[in-house]
Amino acid sequence: MQLFDKARVLADESTGFPSFAHGQTGIQGVGRTASGISMLMSAANGSIRNVVKNVDDYLLAPIGKAVFSFNMQFDYDPDIKGDLEVKAQGTESLMANEVRSQRLMQFLQVASNPALAPFAKMDYIIREIAKAMDLDPDKVTNSLQDAAIQAEIFKMFQQQQPEQQPQQQAPQAPAGADAQDTTGAGGGTIGTGQAPAPQEEGFTGNV
Repeated sequence: MQLFDKARVLADESTGFPSFAHGQTGIQGVGRTASGISMLMSAANGSIRNVVKNVDDYLLAPIGKAVFSFNMQFDYDPDIKGDLEVKAQGTESLMANEVRSQRLMQFLQVASNPALAPFAKMDYIIREIAKAMDLDPDKVTNSLQDAAIQAEIFKMFQQQQPEQQPQQQAPQAPAGADAQDTTGAGGGTIGTGQAPAPQEEGFTGNV
């Protein structure tokens, strides 16, 4: 097992992908909390961002510049002519989207304070969070008017349901049980009760 663990550690260091990034459980220390594992995953994604950056710098950017130069020189359409700079932004957009999502969630936690909530535009924050998560904000969020209507519907639905509070009943003793019975013969006391002493009635050693 020690050889296996050492080989796994060396594989994590050589590949740049730690074990928890592909489903390894039993993480100790910082990775025991949600924020801790989020920081570890963000650090582990650095190698992925390096791969994306290499693709941007050595594949997409040269191809884009070559195609742009060819169109500027040989295309007959004068409307596409211009002085532009081709730049691949795969890594920048990936990092900017991640940082933006984290900052929006932090601001939402700050704005959840009742004293600060009236100063925040919740509809804009929710739409931007949906955009950062690659979701269509028009499909997953409501406008202010739709949100007010939906809140009224929820309020009416809650008023129609009767408030049911669970009634806690005290535990009842079984039928025929006596809490003062100390004989242990089916009463409320668990155990042998008061065993008869020698020379008393019920003692099995009496001759």
